[in-house]
Amino acid sequence: MKKLKIIFAGTAYFSAEHLKALISSSYKVISVITQPDLPSGRGQKIIFSPVKKISIINKIPILQPMNLNDKIFQDKLLLLNADILIVVSYGKIIPKKLLTMFPQGCINVHASLLPRWRGATPIQSAILYGDKKTGISIIKMNEKIDSGTIINQKECNISIKDTTYSLSIKLIKFGIQALLEVLEKINTHTIVENKQNEKYVVLSKKIYKKDALLNWNIEAEKLDRLIRAFNPWPISYFILKNQTIKVWQAKVVPFIKTNACIGEIISSNSDGIQINTSYQILNIEKLQFPGKKIMDVKQILLSKKKLFQTGTII
Repeated sequence: MKKLKIIFAGTAYFSAEHLKALISSSYKVISVITQPDLPSGRGQKIIFSPVKKISIINKIPILQPMNLNDKIFQDKLLLLNADILIVVSYGKIIPKKLLTMFPQGCINVHASLLPRWRGATPIQSAILYGDKKTGISIIKMNEKIDSGTIINQKECNISIKDTTYSLSIKLIKFGIQALLEVLEKINTHTIVENKQNEKYVVLSKKIYKKDALLNWNIEAEKLDRLIRAFNPWPISYFILKNQTIKVWQAKVVPFIKTNACIGEIISSNSDGIQINTSYQILNIEKLQFPGKKIMDVKQILLSKKKLFQTGTII
């Protein structure tokens, strides 16, 4: 059986794990497309994407176009004579010219049960809106974002403790399994395509750092979901005495009758910092001060008990 010649487009850790699986499964990845290197952190050092690092280790040729419509870049792709383009968390819209360039087309591994949560933040959105399950969809790509025909899907349960990070790790396993199944079906000409039902389309919104500011006028359950959805980025936070304090972990406390104001600290002890919200109490368990490590509240209160005194309004 002829081995498919694959070009892989991806950037993030989620992508890199799929690329590693393809390499381990002896598929012929002849080139990788990943986003250009960008300066990062305080020192503005150039950081390679996880996909680029894997490609270097495995000596796979790398393409990092600034513009996917660039003719020189597109001509290079044509000369590679690949069979298929696989896109996993690449981060740019694939233009029509690329979509029609490969005999087996272009497929995308998307981290939701399409048509729910089309767009760039499907994992965060599933947690934010309290979904009980999500999954992986593999689609045959077309010109519209995440709207191609579905060729494979896998469901995954969302636990009440899942963060975007932990759910991503779960979905990587499902994504790899679904992708390898699709490649096998392509090889055996047994692919079945199903149109998405446009009645059930839900779009995921782009997330900004400002979205992570905790608003105590929101009920505790929604704040808990927001904290989990924004872990590991952009990380939820609140401001207390001109300090931006990041919240890495919290949980909802069953309703306690209180006369406290919204945003008032009800208690701070070894169990956490309990803050009154519009409905129920949010118990904060892990915090991070600027320039410091993530710490349990129990450790933080040894030196900062006065900062979190009962009655303080955040």
